[in-house]
Amino acid sequence: MKTLYVHIGTPKTGTSAIQELCTVNRNVLESKGYCYPDFKNYYAGYSKRRNGMFLQKSIYRNGVRQIGEEKQRFQENMNYILHQFKIYDNVILSDEGIWTASYKLGESLWKDLKAAADRYQFAVKLIVYLRRQDLYMDSRWKQRVKGNSLKKSASYIPWEKYISDYPAELQLDYDKALGEMSAVLGKENIIVRRYERNRFPDGMIQADFLSIIGLELTDEYLIPKDTVNQSLSGNTCEIKRILNTLPELTEDESIFLRRVLLNYSKISEQTYPSSMFSIEEAKGFLEQFQEGNRRVAEEYLGEPGEELFDLSFKELPKWDKSNPCMMDDVIRFAAEVNISVLRRMEKENEALRAEIKEMKHKLRHPFRTAVKILLKKRK
Repeated sequence: MKTLYVHIGTPKTGTSAIQELCTVNRNVLESKGYCYPDFKNYYAGYSKRRNGMFLQKSIYRNGVRQIGEEKQRFQENMNYILHQFKIYDNVILSDEGIWTASYKLGESLWKDLKAAADRYQFAVKLIVYLRRQDLYMDSRWKQRVKGNSLKKSASYIPWEKYISDYPAELQLDYDKALGEMSAVLGKENIIVRRYERNRFPDGMIQADFLSIIGLELTDEYLIPKDTVNQSLSGNTCEIKRILNTLPELTEDESIFLRRVLLNYSKISEQTYPSSMFSIEEAKGFLEQFQEGNRRVAEEYLGEPGEELFDLSFKELPKWDKSNPCMMDDVIRFAAEVNISVLRRMEKENEALRAEIKEMKHKLRHPFRTAVKILLKKRK
């Protein structure tokens, strides 16, 4: 039977690396009977690597949700998938937003998938990576601050407020969320993985993902060396959070400032390694999910009595805004901004000097310039 693999996240579990793997290596996957579709439609502001977004993304026009258009897009893309099934045995979709969107969509998303699978006779396998809830929240908050959605309050909410009133759509109760999926699609069709690098072959999530779908990471695959989605450290994240509160900051300016901060974020982290949670806070936060996590380990991983996650904690101090390294990072930020601006001005000056030089040449040789213009017009 043909199989549709749907990688649904969760967010901040190496999803960009998996999507980059599938996008860059489409030809390799296709040679092995796997298709990572490149649909015609896309969503502005989102990477086309996220080819499963049509499963969860609402479409609005003038503030009105276009449900009919959403259903049409679902069917159009499903028809394309069915066409690919005539060529390939397996089709792969990926979008980390499916995990959080399923909170609002409820059973409707899974029922639509199940109905399509039953109607067209293919299997659906959901793939989900789970991250320890405290680490997930730390990374998720930093991502929201780092991003460009300046109108969203999450881009400038302080950590303490964010963690005390986090949105239910994050679905940190993994047991409950997975139960809703398995109730429709069947527990046997939910593939759960821990997002812990020491559990991946050679520490690579790309290798782990390929093993899930029955493939092996070989030299045929191109793996980009750069981190696809680099995070900001505690101090650089706080600087970005404050910058996000500037009332007239544009998205282009936000991207520039983010790039500046990422230039030295690793240096900042090495100078002041820290965690947004203290160890005691992290343990207290995890207690509320302990029983559910154990059920996930038993029911989806076949490990009764085992913990879902490694419960060891790094001996790091809780991040403190008044830390002695903050001033160093502010100085680095100011220097990086000035250097970036100076380099940009120098490039613009070089281009202007070249243009002036060309203009002078034309003025010195007006006849030759006129001939060239005439010859161009004749062509």
